[in-house]
Amino acid sequence: MNKEELVRSILTALAEAAPGTDADTIDPAISFRDQIEIDSIDFLNFVLLLEKKLNLKVPEIDYPKLSSLDGCISFFETHHKLAD
Repeated sequence: MNKEELVRSILTALAEAAPGTDADTIDPAISFRDQIEIDSIDFLNFVLLLEKKLNLKVPEIDYPKLSSLDGCISFFETHHKLAD
């Protein structure tokens, strides 16, 4: 998986967890909660979808790291082998 595929997987999971989300409008540096209507249950579903899509368990203590697109990318680049 390369970075582009990672971003696509993250945005797909976000759109599935929070229907109505327009992935094209997501600012990578801003928290998802500040950009879209996503509550704690939606966020948990988002994390679970990411775990399933990326086949990687995310420890609960690391959930806050997944609060933005940049945070997700950083976390998964660190914990998931990406192709160049």
